[in-house]
Amino acid sequence: MKKMKIIIDTDPGVDDSAALVFALNEPKFDIKLITVGGGNIHLEKASRNMCHLLDVFKKNIPVVNGYDHRLGGTDEFAYFLHGEEGLGNYIPPKTTSHKPLNKECADAMYEVIKANPNQVTILLLGPHTNFAHLLMKYPTVTRLIKGVVMMGASIDGIKIDPNHRSFNIRTDAVAFKKTVLSQIPVTLCPSKIGRDTNYFTEEQVEQIKNTNIVGKYLAKTFETYWEPNYEEKILSNCDLSALFAFMHPEYFTFKKAFIDVDTEVNIGATVGHYDRRGYFNVVQSANREKFIDLFFKKLNEFNNFETSNETFNKNLADEPEEKQTKKTTTAKTTKKVSQTKKTTKK
Repeated sequence: MKKMKIIIDTDPGVDDSAALVFALNEPKFDIKLITVGGGNIHLEKASRNMCHLLDVFKKNIPVVNGYDHRLGGTDEFAYFLHGEEGLGNYIPPKTTSHKPLNKECADAMYEVIKANPNQVTILLLGPHTNFAHLLMKYPTVTRLIKGVVMMGASIDGIKIDPNHRSFNIRTDAVAFKKTVLSQIPVTLCPSKIGRDTNYFTEEQVEQIKNTNIVGKYLAKTFETYWEPNYEEKILSNCDLSALFAFMHPEYFTFKKAFIDVDTEVNIGATVGHYDRRGYFNVVQSANREKFIDLFFKKLNEFNNFETSNETFNKNLADEPEEKQTKKTTTAKTTKKVSQTKKTTKK
């Protein structure tokens, strides 16, 4: 089987972490490099989370830290959704066995792409800061990249907000503009797909938790991640949607477009001009039933998974029933208060 050569750029993050669990263990992928940026959380914590996942799943993939400062000058993070350490209520270790390489991010990306011309797809799960630095430092790299798969942009808004500005875009709209102008083929999975179609319900999260230890890990990270402004209680799957759109495009519909982004006034607002000549292949819809089936099929592949990582096993060890009941009651009380705070912040 010929594997797909991948560079992953990520800011884990609850949603990134869910996608990374499956990407790291996808037999069709040959992940050449993982680059980490700040976005959902600060760079230092995002890098630690990435290295921890590599420790847990025993993957020897090079990691390089990206750039501290976003090109657009914004300084927005999303701790209120991702938790203090970025993985919800899962507490990662302070140190990891896997360590980032001491390389500049743009150089590391370019080395991989140059060594594999027109073979590497870049999976962008966070703001485009690192990718923009690559494009600026090595402008001819556009001729060597096979394509980009990205999560972000709200071309047609989301269910509760027709003027929604995607986090990944508004936190560095100047960087995303570099992607727009590069004319590289891009598969774009907008925010509405993960929120309005491929979401999880409470019942599904409970099912995930009870499937296996990896499901228990995901459910632990999900505890802070419920969408704050939706009437129904849902948990969005934006990054997973982008990953699955890449892996199984037959479950999605697409439409070609040219994209523009506001970098000055309504920063991060994106507009799609649908045209079959466009460089962006924008996801229009998803088969929810197929998405959910695929997710559980992939999750069940971890039924016999074991890891020697002490932090992972300790975090997810079964608790006595009495302690669990007490914890659940406390969590419900805390949640009512925190949801009010979230809505206000949002």
